[in-house]
Amino acid sequence: MLTVRSLRVLTTMILALTALNAAGQQEQLLEPAVVRNRLYRPAGNLEFSPSVGVSMLTYLTAHYTLDVGVAYNLFDTIAVEGRAGYAFSRQTGLARSISESFLGRDDKKVTDELQDLWRMNLHGIFGVRWAPVYGKLSLLAEVPAHFQVYLWGGGGMASFQRQSLIQCSQVVNRDLGICDDRTDPLDRSTSSENFWVKESRVAPVVSAAVGFRFFAFERHGVKFELRDWVFRDAYRVELSRDDWEAGRETGTPAASPGFTHLVQFDIGYTFLF
Repeated sequence: MLTVRSLRVLTTMILALTALNAAGQQEQLLEPAVVRNRLYRPAGNLEFSPSVGVSMLTYLTAHYTLDVGVAYNLFDTIAVEGRAGYAFSRQTGLARSISESFLGRDDKKVTDELQDLWRMNLHGIFGVRWAPVYGKLSLLAEVPAHFQVYLWGGGGMASFQRQSLIQCSQVVNRDLGICDDRTDPLDRSTSSENFWVKESRVAPVVSAAVGFRFFAFERHGVKFELRDWVFRDAYRVELSRDDWEAGRETGTPAASPGFTHLVQFDIGYTFLF
């Protein structure tokens, strides 16, 4: 037989379960609305996006880019964007070590140039951004972070420069691998000019990216992006060492040079007008 105390406990448990069930149903009803109710609907609006990037893989070259993008949002999920910028590039320490060690060798009379030595500088591209995923992260109760996951693809033109690792137009000291005008043979930083063969060109470039955009406020956001720049490589094969050091043209262009992939991590700011 139930006592008064037992009835009170049973009643309390029933009320608690009812409250939890009602809260769960309310959360299920409200959560889809939160995702649907965007912080800001970008369709029909312009946006401005400066960004900086750094190379993810630095084998023979390293790049640091400054880009500016202007986009127009056709829909909430699709936008067209133009990007332009400049990449500060350099050869890595590995590349310089290869060039100096090669210059001191006498066994390589005929050889091929190395691949992936072109360094990108000025560039401009145009593409389409598709953002099929929209959501919300409640990192802080007061300031929820709305986010987009997007894919980007497009192409354009870029200027490139290349410095050989094996062709030295003026050998200063073969034993030490010196191909510059350094004043201290053991200190590369004392040189003001090097004599490695240099080339430049303008060529098409294709770019693709996957990224995240976070908005804590209506028109301001930050983006994190993994971007791949793809361009055709070009180098010479069967170079005669005696010919190039005598100033004569040597070698032939590689028949199938392949493509260079410049993979970068970008971080940027987005302002929606």
